[in-house]
Amino acid sequence: MQVRGPILRTWLLAWLIVLGPGGGLAMIAPGTDQPPRKPTSATATCTESGCHADLLAHRFLHGPAAGQKCDACHEYEEPREHRFRDLAERDLCAKCHPMEHRNVVHKPVRDGQCSGCHDPHGSDHRKMLIADPSRGLCVTCHIHEQRAEEHVHGPVAAGACILCHEPHSSWRPGLLVKDSNDLCADCHAEVRQSGAGLHLHAAMEQGCTSCHNPHASLNQFMLHKPTDELCASCHNSLVESLSSSAVVHGAVHEANGCTQCHSPHSSMLPNLQKHAEPETCLACHDRPVKAASGRLLTNMALLLHESPDHHGPIREGSCSSCHEPHAAEHANLLVETYPPEFYAPFNVDRYALCFSCHMPEMATSKAGPGLTRFRDGDLNLHWLHVNQEKGRTCRACHEVHASKRPFHIRESVPFGSSGWMLEINFEALPDGGTCAPGCHVERTYARGEAVRPVESRSTRGGAP
Repeated sequence: MQVRGPILRTWLLAWLIVLGPGGGLAMIAPGTDQPPRKPTSATATCTESGCHADLLAHRFLHGPAAGQKCDACHEYEEPREHRFRDLAERDLCAKCHPMEHRNVVHKPVRDGQCSGCHDPHGSDHRKMLIADPSRGLCVTCHIHEQRAEEHVHGPVAAGACILCHEPHSSWRPGLLVKDSNDLCADCHAEVRQSGAGLHLHAAMEQGCTSCHNPHASLNQFMLHKPTDELCASCHNSLVESLSSSAVVHGAVHEANGCTQCHSPHSSMLPNLQKHAEPETCLACHDRPVKAASGRLLTNMALLLHESPDHHGPIREGSCSSCHEPHAAEHANLLVETYPPEFYAPFNVDRYALCFSCHMPEMATSKAGPGLTRFRDGDLNLHWLHVNQEKGRTCRACHEVHASKRPFHIRESVPFGSSGWMLEINFEALPDGGTCAPGCHVERTYARGEAVRPVESRSTRGGAP
């Protein structure tokens, strides 16, 4: 029939012609909500007559759908009512997709809910997944791993969950594709080190996830807790020391204080030190540092650079011989007692720090040969200066870290409450030396001379 006239053609094109009951034609106006009527007999294909054609409009099609073999998965129960049998997804899918079910099975797989992740007809995503795996498939169920954390693990951020997890089943907890430490080492190979003399953090034996969240965290490096809190959860004795000690190292309370000095995984140095002493210490003490008391600590790096005569522990690279690295009962984190005053009554116990290396006889014996080079003939001048009720302490003459003069002799020393700098004016001589501090006139001593009575020296300005 030839249709003539624009009005008639418009009227005919405004209708949809669909298959009606009994194979007749039924007309349904476009824009209505009335769906096509269901067939009343078995059909060879389901995509004709405008019923299920949209199932083929995907980039990736399931094999039976691509071949329009609907009866491979759908079985009629009553063709006249276009009713199909309910078939268990687990058994239906397994006919073509047998899977080895290991001891840990993904919940949708265990429950036979294959369509929870896969579209059975087709999808715009590979593997016929119902959503983009890099943009939210897994987190439709695992919503707790999509929290607004500040730090997100790279695979999680990229939606690459299957880099770490099996999608169906695994022999390992968490559906991991490998043992957790081996899995982490695939990307973080630099963490796993080995070799003679290597010190490993004990936490490494408990696995990476004992310290790190594998998905996301509020803390840097995906840590379960802030660094100091995390370290404290194992190092109980250190926590007790920090809470009970009179003096605590300021670096301990800084952000990531522990890892400023210690490697969290392994080190070739004892105690997992990142660098040897004094390099570790000078990483902070390369500038004036304000102590908790408000006192400004010396720029130690500059002092050591400008002062060539270093104290023995510093020459040996051992700041911790004298200072506790975390906390101590003594001022300046000293490991033993050391008098802070210019003058102090002599007692061996007050000089426990010095006498941990130096012989006590240096101050207790009047005779000096074999004990000290600071002597006038046989008279031990250390004994003379120190071993008395108003004894000069070591700091009165010696720098404790380094000096520009031999024997760590100071240029000057703070004296009195005002901190007035008292010059020492020491000069080394081939067989002794001379000094002229503010406490007495110039004196000269010589180790090879005969002993002169103390009384004779008092006539030259009094005993020091």
